[in-house]
Amino acid sequence: MSRAARRAVGGLAALGFAAALATAAAVTVARRPAAGAEGTPAITVQRAHAGSATPTLKRRIVLLTIGSDAGAPKFGRGGSAEGGRADALHLVVLDTVRRRGLMMSFPRDSYVPIPGHGTNKINAAMAFGGPRLLVATFERLTGIPIDYYVLTSFDGLTDIVNRVGRVQVNVDMNIRDHFSGAFLNKGKRKLSGRQALAYARARKTLPGGDLSRSRHQGQILLGGLGTYQRQVAKDPARVIAWLAIMRDEVKSDLPFPELLRLALLATELPPSRISSQVVPGVAGSAGGASVVRLLPGAYSLFARVRAGKLG
Repeated sequence: MSRAARRAVGGLAALGFAAALATAAAVTVARRPAAGAEGTPAITVQRAHAGSATPTLKRRIVLLTIGSDAGAPKFGRGGSAEGGRADALHLVVLDTVRRRGLMMSFPRDSYVPIPGHGTNKINAAMAFGGPRLLVATFERLTGIPIDYYVLTSFDGLTDIVNRVGRVQVNVDMNIRDHFSGAFLNKGKRKLSGRQALAYARARKTLPGGDLSRSRHQGQILLGGLGTYQRQVAKDPARVIAWLAIMRDEVKSDLPFPELLRLALLATELPPSRISSQVVPGVAGSAGGASVVRLLPGAYSLFARVRAGKLG
């Protein structure tokens, strides 16, 4: 593989960790299950609809990125990641013509219709029916067809961050959260795996609660791409290290040509071209439980994205 192709694949690996295009990170391990130290992959990448035709890359690509609260033995979280609740949810829409994107972060407590299960918190959809039901829930809610999903867990996030040598994030507030273990000062910080996870989980002491948590998760995701780009700019040989990490940590059954095409596309999608927005919502309650009710602005946002407007 040429140097340009290796750089393309490495770039996509980073963006995939950032949950924008993790799909092609598995280009080095197509058709081979990956497993980390605990015997399970840190990241799983699949098509959103089994047996569907290869998504076209000539217009746009849509990915659902999922952080599960299960499948993390290091944190005492049993079961499989696919069977847990989806506590980090981001819908990433990429315009392959204009080379730009939008990441919409959804609070896990968003109170929405779940096909076949009435109305509930959106994070329950995966526990009810796995990633496929979660995809169906998002498609019904937003009217936006999804091409791929990317799934990870507490263990997966910490393993990846530690292996790449921390991730740089612009922490937007001082945090002293005993519940999540996040003790961070405002400013640019290079976070370890545990710090990144704590920042992604902090909620109870934050002024915006679930909305602030969703915003911070998005910062970590895009921080993965930025970290990769800075490392490679300083030392191009880091591409090989990133490829080795993805070989060990990513599981995907996508065919090689599809992965490679995605990888080449990723070279033209820097973080500055991917905007991030928390879906508008307000705290409320339902049946005695705390929920987030989506505001009219959320549905206006979905309509704009369906019309191709990502600004």
